[in-house]
Amino acid sequence: MTRSVLAWLEQAAALTPEAPAFEDVQSSLTFGQLYAAARGLGSFVAKHTPLQTPVLLMMDKSPLTVAAMLGTAYAGCFYTPVDASMPLARLKLIVDQLEPALALCGRKYLPLAEELGLRSFTVEDAIAPADDALLEERQRRHIDTDLLYVLFTSGSTGTPKGVAVSHRSVIDFVEWASSALRIEAGSRFGNQAPLYFDNSVLDVYGAIRTRSCVFFLPRMDFMFPSRLLEDLRHHAIDTIFWVPSALTAVAASGLLQPGETELKRVFFCGEVMPCRTLNVWRKALPEARFVNMYGPTEITDVCAWFEVDRDFNDDDALPIGFPCANTRIELLDGEICVMGTCLAAGYYNAPEKTAEAFVRNPLRPQLEERMYRTGDLGAYNERGELLFLGRRDSQIKKNGYRIELGEIECALLALEGVEQGCCVFDAPTSRIICAWAGPAGKKQVQAGLKGCLPKYMLPDELLRMERLPQTGSGKIDRVSVRQVANGEHPEP
Repeated sequence: MTRSVLAWLEQAAALTPEAPAFEDVQSSLTFGQLYAAARGLGSFVAKHTPLQTPVLLMMDKSPLTVAAMLGTAYAGCFYTPVDASMPLARLKLIVDQLEPALALCGRKYLPLAEELGLRSFTVEDAIAPADDALLEERQRRHIDTDLLYVLFTSGSTGTPKGVAVSHRSVIDFVEWASSALRIEAGSRFGNQAPLYFDNSVLDVYGAIRTRSCVFFLPRMDFMFPSRLLEDLRHHAIDTIFWVPSALTAVAASGLLQPGETELKRVFFCGEVMPCRTLNVWRKALPEARFVNMYGPTEITDVCAWFEVDRDFNDDDALPIGFPCANTRIELLDGEICVMGTCLAAGYYNAPEKTAEAFVRNPLRPQLEERMYRTGDLGAYNERGELLFLGRRDSQIKKNGYRIELGEIECALLALEGVEQGCCVFDAPTSRIICAWAGPAGKKQVQAGLKGCLPKYMLPDELLRMERLPQTGSGKIDRVSVRQVANGEHPEP
């Protein structure tokens, strides 16, 4: 029985100690080096913190950051990576909610950690000789429901929510993913997701589980598709798990051609994948496997998946498919609700918010079974595949009509000359706003939407942008789009 994700690291270090584990343009760690660094860091953390206490990580993404994550687990604690470039006020909200026992920092972030009042150390100073007896004692007391990490997501009230996930949930997910997605030993992941975004869980732990390697692609690569494709070739990347916005930017560049990369597996999650983008990638990589995945942070990355097994028109909706193994999905009044080991333990230090989202399953009143209400709407197609229809809060009512913003967005993304696009609603002014990037002009988009949408669904404002703003995880920043449409300056 696997009780800890560390079992995978120990197996990889024993079987393939010289094999590359994590790399970036400046550094790398083999599995043997990762094991040694994680145990050294774990010994330091264990000497400074009680069991199952939070450790804040303020570090740029690198192989050493992964060592800090695993070291925290060796100490019997749990980690929270944060984007140190976010506004100070938001960082303070996270620190107040988490109350970390200590912070491990990149040297340049030490002054910021001190400004936040944290007990902080540079990660370089925290690499100590391993205290095997101390680590053995910590691991002897470990159980699989102990927390592995807390990742913070945006809250509807403006207060971030810390999603608390256990070793057991990650083990359940990664064991399924490694098998179902057929990730082979020695695969090479090209990582896009920040470590504070849950899509990184598959890259990091899927690679450790299968003794594969993760190359952390430079963030600037995603601004320049030619550079990104060159890095994929140069580093022999064969597996990617990206948000659709990143795939769309490459597809729109026109640079993706057959034989351009060695990709065998293309996975995506976090946003709706436009079939126009999918078709460009499938044409360039006819032998690759394409898998659409769905799941909020609260269910440990992914709870539904669909392997693309047929052709789709550019304006089709791509299914999210079927539940992952050991996961149950029910539609209650059209809302996607999830049950299983995948569920997070709740929102850290926020029992009221936890009670609102993680509820008792009303379909099984005989016992107390937890269910997570995603807030997403779904339906089944004629093949029995689950479709994502958008957020419950993206269904608006205007002039007496119920309008699904996702339907407008799907029509926008299917138009020729639209490379990126989104649809948002500005409630104070009751305006539907469509924003896009690409060569399509305003009249062209207006005519295209008129040709496929009823009059009551047509947007009130069309906003062409050089490039749509992005969140730190690479998704389209819809709040900033709304601010731009209102003539406001988006917050940094």
